[in-house]
Amino acid sequence: MINPMRVLLLFVLAFPIPAQRILWFPKPTMPTPYAAPMKPLTRLADLKARHWGKTDWSELVIDDGNSKAYVISASPGSKVARHLFPDSPAWWVIQEGRVKFEIEYPEGKWQTIEARKGSYVFAAERHLHSLEVIGDRPAIRFEVTLAQATPVWEKKPEDIRSAEVEFIPVRLSTGANPSDVPRGKDPHRIHVNIEDLEAAHKDQSAWSEPAMRKNRVRGNFIYGHEKDNPKRRPGDRGHFHADFAEFWIVLRGQLRWIMEGQEKPLLASEGDIVYAPPTTFHAPEFYGPGPACRLTSSTYPAANHIFDAK
Repeated sequence: MINPMRVLLLFVLAFPIPAQRILWFPKPTMPTPYAAPMKPLTRLADLKARHWGKTDWSELVIDDGNSKAYVISASPGSKVARHLFPDSPAWWVIQEGRVKFEIEYPEGKWQTIEARKGSYVFAAERHLHSLEVIGDRPAIRFEVTLAQATPVWEKKPEDIRSAEVEFIPVRLSTGANPSDVPRGKDPHRIHVNIEDLEAAHKDQSAWSEPAMRKNRVRGNFIYGHEKDNPKRRPGDRGHFHADFAEFWIVLRGQLRWIMEGQEKPLLASEGDIVYAPPTTFHAPEFYGPGPACRLTSSTYPAANHIFDAK
């Protein structure tokens, strides 16, 4: 018979919990300001209303020196030709409609993915990828790369004209990045839909899974119900990060963020994006009668969390 206490002891010995110490942090007395285009909450409904009557539009919603993110709406049949980023991964969340991706992974092999609302799609740096909006409706996608990511095209673009650049042939390394963050036997997940994750965890009320781990990219799927929220003591402000921002996109249901500098909690629904600058206390909570899921994104694979000492 398995002794659960022995199993717990073996787990703790194998994966020791990092020690926490009381230290002194030089936190600014005023909340960290939001520099445009970032703001605490970007509602998908507001973006759609701003572009009412249009099917093709793009909004830059994050550009903070580490990450650059757009919300992009495109007509059926719209395509982005094969390209890669030499040093940046790219990832997407489909907010509406359907998008077909072709992703080279591993080198020389191609995967065709038909992504729909609630889908997460990932393309590693040095790997070609393309996308096309399919079906009879426009598609809206949340698209993220590193801030200085430069696309390199498989073929010389004929439809991109600029007096500031010229397209020249180059040679560069492609395929697996030998200096990537080690992941062991766990490769990067190229595609998953929130419905697939729910089916894999159908007997669990709350769960978490890693999404991405790169040199300047880290993300997790975090799922649960309001009853799964941790009990917070009065005045609990959550945690903050010293040197980097964190942002989230809601994949399922509704979530509420207690955010330093905001008079009221931020209530976000499916497709909405929430952003916390560095040194900003934040505490996300599942909200409402149904399940909720957020996809997190931050800068470091082993991000530290800083809490009040009280």
